[in-house]
Amino acid sequence: MGCKVLCTSVALLAYLMFFGHVRAECTQPSFASRNVVLSNHLSTQNFTNGSTVTFECVIGHKPVDPKASRSVTCEGNQWTSLELSCTRKSCGSLADFSHGRYDMTGNLFGDTAKPVCDKGYMLAGKETTRTCRDQGWDGRDPLCESVKCSAPPAIENGQLVDEPLESYNYLEAVSYRCNKGLNLIGASTLHCSEDGTFKPDPPKCFDGCPTPIIPNAKRIGGKSPPYKLGNFIEYQCGDGYRLEGDGYIVCKANGWSPEPPQCIAECTQPSFASKNVILSANHLLTQNFPNGSTVTFECVIGHKPVDSKASRSVTCEGNQWTSLELSCTRKSCGSLADFLHGRYDMTGNLFGDTAKPVCDKGYMLAGKETTRTCRDQGWDGRDPLCEPVKCSAPPAIENGQLVDESLESYNYLEAVSYRCNKGINLIGASTLHCSEDGTFKPDPPKCFDGCPTLKIPNAKRIDGKAPPYKLNNFIKYKCGDGYRLEGDAIIECRENGWSPEPPQCIALPTPPTTTTTTTTPTTTTTTTTPTTTTTTTTPTTTTTPTTGNELLVSSGQRRTGPLTEPGFPQGFFSILSLMELWFLAAVASGLLSWGHFIYSDVVDLIANYWTDTI
Repeated sequence: MGCKVLCTSVALLAYLMFFGHVRAECTQPSFASRNVVLSNHLSTQNFTNGSTVTFECVIGHKPVDPKASRSVTCEGNQWTSLELSCTRKSCGSLADFSHGRYDMTGNLFGDTAKPVCDKGYMLAGKETTRTCRDQGWDGRDPLCESVKCSAPPAIENGQLVDEPLESYNYLEAVSYRCNKGLNLIGASTLHCSEDGTFKPDPPKCFDGCPTPIIPNAKRIGGKSPPYKLGNFIEYQCGDGYRLEGDGYIVCKANGWSPEPPQCIAECTQPSFASKNVILSANHLLTQNFPNGSTVTFECVIGHKPVDSKASRSVTCEGNQWTSLELSCTRKSCGSLADFLHGRYDMTGNLFGDTAKPVCDKGYMLAGKETTRTCRDQGWDGRDPLCEPVKCSAPPAIENGQLVDESLESYNYLEAVSYRCNKGINLIGASTLHCSEDGTFKPDPPKCFDGCPTLKIPNAKRIDGKAPPYKLNNFIKYKCGDGYRLEGDAIIECRENGWSPEPPQCIALPTPPTTTTTTTTPTTTTTTTTPTTTTTTTTPTTTTTPTTGNELLVSSGQRRTGPLTEPGFPQGFFSILSLMELWFLAAVASGLLSWGHFIYSDVVDLIANYWTDTI
């Protein structure tokens, strides 16, 4: 008991001693944007409350305000604001020096000044750029001395026009000439330039380009040798060789440009498809192989080597591949055994062959039918399940029912029979059987109660029986005056309704008004009487044909009979001449319209139309 009290007291005392002295503190301050750095305490990371630290300007900088405070104090866990802010020191501008000046980026700390000599002068020694440092500009003014060029270079097959000197002053010139018969390529005159060298580059004395010798190549363009400046050659490699380089080269002052090409012996990608092999993966994308290349083959998927010891490699020799020993044949998956209540209909047992599951009579596949295939690793899939055929309850029919009470399901070949309600005909098979695909066959019958009575405006029944209409009853229709029949006149009642679709009576167009002009000559005696003209306008025209080539007919009648009969129907046409005629109204049949027709064609159409009985 005493120990327990003592231990608790010691722990409480330790807690108070430790946590009673925990104080707020600040991390190391930073004011980088003010270009300052801590004067001391650089390695101290944490500062207790009340600590004071001082800052100074970074190298090359000075205070913006010399009187600004350089100290900050830790209050709680935050530093007070720093007044000190620094800016770059100025080194002042550098004055021009003898025969030169400075190209300056500025005159503040870190800026640079590059010495530049006047024209005709150059720096003595190595060029040195000066930099504005903390204490001012480093280095010293350089020395610019007069430009001197050493003797110009000699050229092949040519020489200087004048004897060369040991040295030349700025802008002094020298001239070159070539040996007799050679062309000078480039500038013949050079000048001593400001960097102490002659410019431009010395010329060349050109004697032509050598004839290229390229094994297994032939010239397909350009001239034959010798080759002068500007001549070109175009090359092509022979079969089995690859052109490496540019096939088109030009003779220039420095020789052939670009370098003459080479013809490299190579083989195209090998193929031995008849052996059922394929290139190893690391060569599949390579199209051309240099002489000496070796590639390996492997069997295509689903195949195996005929001879497991046969070599799988071929080598490019010149531009031909060596023979391939490897040859592959299809793998065997073995035969599939019959399964419960079924068997397989197989195309074979080698790679790619298929096996279709077939259930015994009275059984059907449970689930979706899946054909199995012989794959690289054997037959895919698994044996299916054949279950006894079951048919669900047969469908109900309109105006009829099953003879016996319907069951929930039926076994294979079980039968059901239908009957129709009293007085209604059964169309189709009355008995259906549960078939091997789990459905009743044939299709269920129909109980036929006849066809509906039709209402066709402006039509009347001229044949067939009156309603109600039973199977195979028919009706024949005729349209009233001023209407034409569109569709078949005779329709029949069938199990799916009227066939064909009932016709319609379409109103005929109103014939245009016809104006008839009659001219009667007067009787001639000793005196002359002027001709009298009478004009009569009527809605329709009734005129007897005046010649065998004219027939004027009016609307309103339909009769059968040849054109020559006196009672030939009037309306719809006006035949005006032997060769041409204009229709004055639409043809009642709807087959003809306003237009230009040959006389014989119209006569045939009229005859065909009016010999039909409507």
